[in-house]
Amino acid sequence: MSRVFVLGRHGLAAALLLVAGAALAQAPQQEAPKNLKVLPKDWSREQVVAVMQNFTAALGVGCNFCHVINQGQPPDFASDDKKEKDMARAMMKIATDLNAQLPKALGMEPKDTTRVGCITCHRGVPEPKQIGEILAKTSAEKGFPAAAAQYDELKGKYYGAQAYDFTDRGLIATATPLMQSRTDEAIQFLNLGLQKFPQSAPTYVALAQAQEAKKDTKAAIASLEKALQIDPKNAQATRLLGELKK
Repeated sequence: MSRVFVLGRHGLAAALLLVAGAALAQAPQQEAPKNLKVLPKDWSREQVVAVMQNFTAALGVGCNFCHVINQGQPPDFASDDKKEKDMARAMMKIATDLNAQLPKALGMEPKDTTRVGCITCHRGVPEPKQIGEILAKTSAEKGFPAAAAQYDELKGKYYGAQAYDFTDRGLIATATPLMQSRTDEAIQFLNLGLQKFPQSAPTYVALAQAQEAKKDTKAAIASLEKALQIDPKNAQATRLLGELKK
């Protein structure tokens, strides 16, 4: 079986590798891995540990995310008590099958095909969701102020890593699906974007679209004019402004 899991390269990943190695080393070194259901049953502990270390880096977690590790007791790596372990097994099978199908589906040689691994979607976080989906859910359940606070919290924790898009595009992507059904929230997210990125012409363009969805043409025109002050060559702003002024 080919290994399809890619090791992360940022500093947190390096620290997690040390933690993972230390935790797994607590088990008897001479004992072979038990209860392997996806990885080959004849793999050595070293081979299994290498894959597990890739998991910890890809998801930004420790061994106890999937394994039973109780304080003061030896780790029980063979236990199936945690649902996360079954989920990991399922995703391993999906990734393996997908990587086997990609070369033929894309008409490429296997060596030229980009392989899919845990890091492809997880990007260093346990739950592989885009920031827009996370913020929109929080806003719907707890209100926009909670979502704005969550944005700052996530940025403080993950900025500079590969986890989330903290550019102006990330908040535009958050607002865009909300423009028709939750227009006020979309406008709030775009105004948050302008607080963070006051010179973002694309944010002003998106704000104009949300304002127009709310039938506030005057405000939409003002936003497009601001976008063109920042970026006079913005073709989308020029086109939309021309349509609104007709």
